[in-house]
Amino acid sequence: MRRFILLFCVFFFALLSHSANAQFPVTVKDDRNKLVTINSAPNKVAAVSVFGADLLNALGMQAVGISTLNHQLSPYLGAQTKHMVDLGEIHETNLEVLTALKPDLTIGLRTYTEPFATKFEEIGHFLAYDLVTKADSDRAIRSAANALGKPAQGEELNQAFNGLLKRYSSAPLKQQSVVFLWHWSDVPYAFFDHHFTIEMMHALNAKNSVGTSPQPNLKKFDSAPISMESLLKLNPDVIISFKGEAGPFKAHPVWQQLKAVKNGRAYRVADHYVMPHGPVARRLILQELAHLFHPDKFAAPSALVKEARAMTMQFGDL
Repeated sequence: MRRFILLFCVFFFALLSHSANAQFPVTVKDDRNKLVTINSAPNKVAAVSVFGADLLNALGMQAVGISTLNHQLSPYLGAQTKHMVDLGEIHETNLEVLTALKPDLTIGLRTYTEPFATKFEEIGHFLAYDLVTKADSDRAIRSAANALGKPAQGEELNQAFNGLLKRYSSAPLKQQSVVFLWHWSDVPYAFFDHHFTIEMMHALNAKNSVGTSPQPNLKKFDSAPISMESLLKLNPDVIISFKGEAGPFKAHPVWQQLKAVKNGRAYRVADHYVMPHGPVARRLILQELAHLFHPDKFAAPSALVKEARAMTMQFGDL
């Protein structure tokens, strides 16, 4: 009798879990406003950008292929990326490799996949998203989780992050100024207020010194080149910098005049800061930023692997 009761409980909870998921076929809308009907649960999912692989990880799954940024796999996802097929640079997917992989579903960034959308659709089901803001992140997680047959889990991921964001933003935190940079070759680009990583900074009472976009109607215009002289005028308390290439940042006389550099608060971060829209990335970024801005109140996230942790910027001749 005890064994029967145990088997019944296992079956009952499995049934509850299944009922929380979508019944296939499901139809979802991506950011092309295209309705995509998926007839059965995808078993092989490819990620053109780290977002798809990140979401799969959060749902207890794993992508079979992933694109790279600067020919490097995103370190924050850890060793699991070593088991994924390299699909090439995010902006020029190797379509031959993707075709041979035969994914049931490909999840990509619209910016980089739009010219080849027809080819992606020939390979298998395809979803493309515009990922800039927090709202984009929430919407894409909801849509893609539905396509994977896990709508309830997608909603739970959004609710959990919103709860974490609310907890941080409700704490009494000292205001600080910050600039977030992406160094493209030798040119630094500064992000505007509507980029998701900046939105997370705002929740931690950090003010973006660069401010809002001069063209707020263009959501994809999320950053612009900034001169070192302009950076010196802003002179923020904290500088967050992403640089895809290996080696130190190119030396410039301005760096050593900046308050953030003098105080050891100019940090180099990994690529999830510029691609923060997956449920894993956004949680780790928020937790690490809380520690960088307010180390007396928040510990560094223990789940962040060493290779993806923020470190003090180093300068030198390249």
